[in-house]
Amino acid sequence: MAIAPSLPAALQRNTAALTAGLIGVGWLALYGPLYVEFSQHAWRREENGHIPFMMAIAIAIAWSRLRSGGFSMGSAGALSGGLAVLCCGLGFYAVGRAGEIDILSSSSQTVVAAGVAIALFGVRGAARLWFPLFLSLYLIIWPGWLIDEATAPLKLFVSSTVSTSLYAMGWPVAHSGAIIAVGQYELLVADACSGLNSLIALTAVGAVYLYALKRTSIVANAVVVASLVPIAIMANVVRVGLLVLVTHYFGYDAGQSFLHETAGLLMFAIALGLVFAIDSAAGLFWGRKP
Repeated sequence: MAIAPSLPAALQRNTAALTAGLIGVGWLALYGPLYVEFSQHAWRREENGHIPFMMAIAIAIAWSRLRSGGFSMGSAGALSGGLAVLCCGLGFYAVGRAGEIDILSSSSQTVVAAGVAIALFGVRGAARLWFPLFLSLYLIIWPGWLIDEATAPLKLFVSSTVSTSLYAMGWPVAHSGAIIAVGQYELLVADACSGLNSLIALTAVGAVYLYALKRTSIVANAVVVASLVPIAIMANVVRVGLLVLVTHYFGYDAGQSFLHETAGLLMFAIALGLVFAIDSAAGLFWGRKP
């Protein structure tokens, strides 16, 4: 007799999770073919290598929030507004798929997810899912020309800083634009070495870290966020400098060998350690999490 009364309560507690499961099925039906195409092309490029991991994190956090309960169905007005946002997202998706415009089809994920959340749970319920919606912005695939424009100043800064610093320390290093000359070798500071990938990865990890830490001090969070960009750029400057020295002493092939990726992973680990150190210092001055 005790089982029957508890059944409706259990169903009510799991309504959001069951709804999420149904949404997941529809989501895979809509975006599954697109993900297959992305996994064969766009996601294999270095600047997009973070996307599958960020997608997994966003899904896990959204599922955790839905499982925690507290969501209620939105009003009729929220349903209408959510459906309007959903239609916009589906329009982005349709145009992106028809024209093979990756930035439209990939950015439609954020709009579609926001529309579904508003339609089901209202604006207040969607606000509880703000962080996975924010992480969905990391799933956008930007066009190559825009990446070139964004990385051009970074490449110039990295090449100039590396060549000037090493020359001041006595090494025969010079640069012309994004090309660094060391001895008989010339190295191009490519997009992957400009710091953009490190910047994207570091901001993503930093955002997840701050969300998990749930520090209440706005100042402490702002200090950590403000440190992400200079740390990522300077870590990449050190990485390129190390590769220039490896090339100078051991040849071009050595600089482009596994040491290239190893240096990148090492500098990212050091950069992440610096972020944690700055967060700890900020916590001492502006309060730790409750």
